[in-house]
Amino acid sequence: MNEEALKNLVCTIIKPLITKPNVMTVTLTESAANISCIVSVDSSDLGKLIGYGGTTIHAIRELIFSAHLSAGKKVYIEIEALKK
Repeated sequence: MNEEALKNLVCTIIKPLITKPNVMTVTLTESAANISCIVSVDSSDLGKLIGYGGTTIHAIRELIFSAHLSAGKKVYIEIEALKK
């Protein structure tokens, strides 16, 4: 799975969960051992993505990790509020 496919997967999973998908950005940074994926969303959507006790973000991380397992690199997903 290349970077563009990973970015599309992250967008496909997260966009239906938030109220302002048009302001969402996804930034990928790849190193030798892992890929860091930073998802920036509107501050009003942070709670929806984290979920009660972190259950939603944990499920998103598991989905992305499982889908990208064959690439041999671990994917780290971080959620942050957009800087205004």
